[in-house]
Amino acid sequence: MTIDLKKFILLLNQIEQHFPALFLFTMKMKNAISTILLALIFHQAFSVTIEGGNYEGRPQFIIKTKTATYFYDKAGGGFSRMIDKEGKDWISFKKDPLSEYPISAGAGFRGLPNMVFGNEDGGAGHPGHDKCVSEILNEHTIITKSKSGKWEWIWEFEEKFARLTVKKTDPNHPYWFLYEGTIGGKFSPTYHYWGTDKGGPNNEIYDFYKGKKLFEKWNWIYFGDKQIDRVLFLLHQTPDDKEDVLGYLGNSDKGIDSEDGMVVFGFGRAKGSKPQMTAENNSFIIGFLEKRIEDGQGHDKAKKKIEKLKK
Repeated sequence: MTIDLKKFILLLNQIEQHFPALFLFTMKMKNAISTILLALIFHQAFSVTIEGGNYEGRPQFIIKTKTATYFYDKAGGGFSRMIDKEGKDWISFKKDPLSEYPISAGAGFRGLPNMVFGNEDGGAGHPGHDKCVSEILNEHTIITKSKSGKWEWIWEFEEKFARLTVKKTDPNHPYWFLYEGTIGGKFSPTYHYWGTDKGGPNNEIYDFYKGKKLFEKWNWIYFGDKQIDRVLFLLHQTPDDKEDVLGYLGNSDKGIDSEDGMVVFGFGRAKGSKPQMTAENNSFIIGFLEKRIEDGQGHDKAKKKIEKLKK
């Protein structure tokens, strides 16, 4: 049964006119209706929703928040898309070709967090693979388990960010946390910039295909496009002393001059493509900041916002 609230309020007004003694009762009813309406408006504007969907022929969870729409590959256990408020996809996974170097930099290599690599569970946490089972735990949380039973993690979605917590790991195989995708929706390194807890913004371009990679130890990083008023940030909420990597991988032997490709960033990815992390209850946060970062002052403002989430 549905109730037309406007007609119900009109009815209450008529009751007041004909039965003044019921004035207090009708006022309480009107206040209650106002509270309900405000709650509905607030819920619609700021809630997190999770529903089923499909992308690239694969079942997805589609998570909608105030600042982003995420596509989560159920069997892969990772994000295939992360779409901002303007419709730009910062991951842009495509299933074909899935795993051919370097051409898959424009397709199947893309994803987040692409966690497990180089063992029988390789591909767990990566869209396009079939190593996981994912379920909705509650209205804002997804839980993923590897089919082997050795891995488990949860994603919690808030209005402005999402948090990954790695609950269970295979002690015999380290992992990493990767962002491999399209900054601002496209591969265009000359327009891209980045910054970390060590400083920024930076415009240096490291050509991954030609062996130029930056290895450092960072607690967080952001990526932006000079034409877009927004950056994507990735925070290691439980930082460690493991080596991290940054570079740009084109999808051809032209390297960064290729027509397509992706940024390669990894927490816990050491030289030789070696995963480094082993900890359980390891947490990471991703999200958008709605501001272009053009100078040190802008970087400092972004730093304050990102580091508030470390607590």
